[in-house]
Amino acid sequence: MAIAGQTSRRRALRLLGGGATGGVLLAVGCTPRSRPPDPPRLGLLQYVRGAAPDAARRGFVRALARGGFRPPAGLTLLERFAGGSMATCRAQVIELLEGGVDMLVAIGTPPLAAILAVAPARVPVVFAYCSNPWGAGAGTSYTRHRPNVVGTVSTSPLAEQLDLARRISPGLSSVGLVFNPSEANASFEAELLRRDATQRSIEVVIEPVAGPGEVTRAADALASHRVGALVRVGDYATSVGFPALAAAGLRHRLPVYSVDPSDISTPGCLAVVGWDPEADGALAGDLAVKVLRGRSPADLPFEPVTRKLLLLNQRTARAIGVTFPPELLRQADRLEG
Repeated sequence: MAIAGQTSRRRALRLLGGGATGGVLLAVGCTPRSRPPDPPRLGLLQYVRGAAPDAARRGFVRALARGGFRPPAGLTLLERFAGGSMATCRAQVIELLEGGVDMLVAIGTPPLAAILAVAPARVPVVFAYCSNPWGAGAGTSYTRHRPNVVGTVSTSPLAEQLDLARRISPGLSSVGLVFNPSEANASFEAELLRRDATQRSIEVVIEPVAGPGEVTRAADALASHRVGALVRVGDYATSVGFPALAAAGLRHRLPVYSVDPSDISTPGCLAVVGWDPEADGALAGDLAVKVLRGRSPADLPFEPVTRKLLLLNQRTARAIGVTFPPELLRQADRLEG
């Protein structure tokens, strides 16, 4: 597949590394021409549609606009949505490369893995909404990474989720976890959750699923084990299937905790502690602007997302007979219901 041959000479020069003049990528040693070059072409891939990844994408695009790269005059943005299929994701990467994009953007760990498996190393890559860039092959630390890749790391605050659950239920000794082991990001976070739970003498009872359609069965099975709560990690199966997980919590009068702020309005979700996905996307967008202006991704560290949200659902609390501590209510960023 002759991707390089289908890329224009202008874009090839751009991809080989340019300095910044007037906010547009230029090849090394070239001087600005009287006719401005075409706006850069970005290919953006998102694994699934949903409130959180959509918010990350919005934050990314808004940051580009603030940096002077607003579609369509300042930027050509080609958006692709994989519908939860890795095969589709890889095909979309190939399509975008054949279309001569100047940068690839991944919203999520799976599209990042697909990009790194297919794209040549000369193409800059920026990622957001990604809990496990290491598993995707992006690097081994925040500063030791592939020279063409940079982005934001939003590994779920799992220790904080457990601490929150214990603040609400001081005698908590076990939690139930539904996740898809075939997802690299989910397996990564499940292991982190087990480690954090062990440190707190909390047992984690696991029910694996292959997709969202199995969430109800798995949640009911965990309830039969008499776990003290149901928790979530960064997992696409329970992202799409979260309404079923929360509904099981209502049926069994179990607290359900999430790491996704968009879940708080779902009936049955008791509380959320998680990163702000729009802030995640905006931080990645700022990194993309730096690269578009001529910075090499090799010189930029991965950035951890730092804006954390604490959300409580009082309607769910009343439904399952839980009382929030007054201090927790005062600390909450938002009260639902």
